[in-house]
Amino acid sequence: MKARNLFLIIPWALFIAAALGWIFYWNYLASEAERRVHAWQFEQNASGATVEIGQVIRHGFPVFLRLELRDVRYVASRGGWRAETGRADLNIDPLKPQHAILEAKAPISITRANGAATNVRADALIASVRMDGDRLAEAGVEANNLVLDDPAEEGVLHAERVMASVRPDPRAASEYQFSFEAQTITLPRPVRSFEAFGLDVARMHAAIVVTQGALLMQSSPGDPLGPWRDGGGRLRFEGLELNWGPLQTTGTGEGGLDAQRRLDGRLVLPVDRPAPVLTAIANGPNIDRDARRALTLLAAGYVVTGNDITLDIGAHDGVLRVEGLPVRPLPPVY
Repeated sequence: MKARNLFLIIPWALFIAAALGWIFYWNYLASEAERRVHAWQFEQNASGATVEIGQVIRHGFPVFLRLELRDVRYVASRGGWRAETGRADLNIDPLKPQHAILEAKAPISITRANGAATNVRADALIASVRMDGDRLAEAGVEANNLVLDDPAEEGVLHAERVMASVRPDPRAASEYQFSFEAQTITLPRPVRSFEAFGLDVARMHAAIVVTQGALLMQSSPGDPLGPWRDGGGRLRFEGLELNWGPLQTTGTGEGGLDAQRRLDGRLVLPVDRPAPVLTAIANGPNIDRDARRALTLLAAGYVVTGNDITLDIGAHDGVLRVEGLPVRPLPPVY
């Protein structure tokens, strides 16, 4: 065979070999992804949950890999809640198979143990997971124009943009870093004790460290956060930014649950203009009369002085306090 013919044949042979190799790799990756979906389904069902997937359809060859999951239903083994959706897409980059992205392609219905339901829909709702071997490297959720609608309750919650992520905290083996940000939020109902703040929240951002985070994967019947709380689990707010009505602040704090599963903790919020904030709290319909009078006097004093304050909001022994003044009792979270 002439050398000139070899120069023509070898590139084509290499191209065909590479193409066949990629076809084999893509189908192997698709089969492995399907196997992992079914293995997760089997593990969940074996542990007491119920996972149903109507159909798994492959898409995306040759560049992408997308598994279309039809008629997905998940019933938790504990807590009594379930989630259902008509379709979700699992996207995997063939060059980075350790990074998986799950995108909701239909509204999600979440039903709690008491029968109350919340319908979740968004223009885009994406969850991602990135693994480092068998360990979680990072997980996150992003949503555009997120709407949460509880048909049995008045109003809907709408957020123009929501982002949340969690990853192991490199500073401590048992802790996780949780970040949450929401922009242009419309609340479904006034928040008790803060009714005068209104329903529109311009921005909320929180950087939280969750201690004893591994215990959140455990639960007991009727007490989903019990093992975490009993194991010393707390939330440490390393940064909390809130732009809501008269309140514009960036603060810190910590919190958790007491033995009766009520909120227990403290937020420290520097406020440049405290008078409108204290006045708004005092004007709430559920404020104790003595607390209303004291908050009104405090607000008047700050109007005169023009000073700023560090607002101390505490929750202890089942009572919410603002600047040490009892505002209202706190019921159990669940």
